[in-house]
Amino acid sequence: MKHLITCGISLLLAWISLALAEEKSEHFEWQLVKDDSDSGIKVFTRNVAGSELREFRGEMTISSTLTAPVALIEDVAVATEWMHNCGGIDALEYHQDRGEAITYMITKAPWPVSDRDTVVHSRTRQDATSKVVRVDLTAKNDQVPANNDYVRITRMNGFWLFTPAADGQIDVVYQVHAEPGGALPAWLSNSIVVDTPYHTLKNMQMIIQAGRYQKAQRNYIQNDV
Repeated sequence: MKHLITCGISLLLAWISLALAEEKSEHFEWQLVKDDSDSGIKVFTRNVAGSELREFRGEMTISSTLTAPVALIEDVAVATEWMHNCGGIDALEYHQDRGEAITYMITKAPWPVSDRDTVVHSRTRQDATSKVVRVDLTAKNDQVPANNDYVRITRMNGFWLFTPAADGQIDVVYQVHAEPGGALPAWLSNSIVVDTPYHTLKNMQMIIQAGRYQKAQRNYIQNDV
């Protein structure tokens, strides 16, 4: 009996060790790949198990209300002005009263690579205690049939995070991982995960600092912190 108990404990410990090892392999360390001292924008990337495209994370700090960047994100009419390589966005559903939308987006790619398309479900929520605002982004491709003119992005998950900081500033995080649907040249894959967050954040920074959207209000976001 003692031998059986010992064997059982050994097997349990081995299983736990294997599970922890597998969990660790799914979450690789972030690597700093761009640090722009002028804008304060930093870009990190990391490998994702089973994916050829790395996950990206862009960070910056801006002077702004919490609502302003959310209002910019929701304004699909100006998406091509600031979202890197955005070829256009159409709002399929928009529920401003509860901070949810479903949009169809086209992402431009350099010739001869095909442009991509995807349907994105966005959901905005604010933590009642910390006042942190998070916009979750998830691919929802069953909403629109595939278009032969584009390659469908098969999977995408990400978020925007807006955290109140000192002196009327907010810390911004833009993090996304996507499956591009079809092979991409290595040089393009490497540039996408750096250029997309960097230029998107830089453009957002310029628009917000110009004063646009600072007076925007949403009933689900409290600006006073």
